[in-house]
Amino acid sequence: MTGTDSHTTVLPLLGAWALDACPPAERELVEAHLGTCTTCAGESRELREAAAGIGGEHLRPPAGSLVRLRSAAWARRRPATATMGYAAPYAAQVSALDLLLSNLAPGDWERTAAYGEMTVHDLVGHLAATDGLVAAGLGLPVEQPVEPGQKLAARTAAVLRRERERPAEQTRQSWRAQADAMCRFLAGQLAPGSVTVVMGRPFPLVDALLARAFETWIHGEDIAAAIGHQVARPLPEHVRPMVEFAVRMLPGFTCRRIAPPHDRYVRLHLTGAGGGVWTVPLDAAAVVPAVVRPAAVVALDVVEFCRLAGDRRDPGRIDAEIGGDITLAREFLATVPAMAAVP
Repeated sequence: MTGTDSHTTVLPLLGAWALDACPPAERELVEAHLGTCTTCAGESRELREAAAGIGGEHLRPPAGSLVRLRSAAWARRRPATATMGYAAPYAAQVSALDLLLSNLAPGDWERTAAYGEMTVHDLVGHLAATDGLVAAGLGLPVEQPVEPGQKLAARTAAVLRRERERPAEQTRQSWRAQADAMCRFLAGQLAPGSVTVVMGRPFPLVDALLARAFETWIHGEDIAAAIGHQVARPLPEHVRPMVEFAVRMLPGFTCRRIAPPHDRYVRLHLTGAGGGVWTVPLDAAAVVPAVVRPAAVVALDVVEFCRLAGDRRDPGRIDAEIGGDITLAREFLATVPAMAAVP
């Protein structure tokens, strides 16, 4: 991250960083930037010294100084809303995107960010429209109520018509308020129970939240690219459940897009923090045996796999190592972006 744009992202984090109050991903983002920017490095040293001084026994700071410093730091960025572990990836991605949106210039909202036509403003409205299906599934009030049997495309179109008539900042605040309401509601639910969310097809609540975390992350990267910013990778403990969800979904796509025989398996090795090794059947109904000889092996970076699953990478050009049945391995990679249709 270089140039003046980087300050828009990093400066709001410096107060929290000086107090060791940043989550790991944001701490890494700040510290990587400090090595390249003398302005932010100088500011960070002054904040660290101030924080150390407040805690030092040799000084007598005014009463409440540390509390005010901490409050000021968090006021510059809203932390992820406290919720249950199964909803934490969603809460974290909402917080990360909201931080990015809070620093946008007025003209940035009208930049084209995805699908060749959707602006940044539109993408936030789109996220709010789909998130509203989860809120409705939880029995929470939704600003634009979900109509019985309403298709996702029709709902998105209706929400976008309304949001385009409102200021972009109002759209952001409405989207964040809805997300926070869901996270707060789930904070009291020790288990997800049997809640089902209909998003084109029925999803168990945990899967619906992982799908929403995934799309929020991908559109966050879309928005960052549109305005020339960078965003940190999700935490490994959040990447892992999103990947496991995608791997569980994959056979439903491979069985329709890869020619028989379907009694074959692909060994998927995802490298990097949050990755792992999975054996993926081509048949959605298959149960993977304890010992299996895969017909093909595919290895690539875990975050690049997620971007491929979000249809943000070309399967023919992605940096992947393949082995075994090369044709099957390439067909497998070509199938992965089909999962982007999952809301």
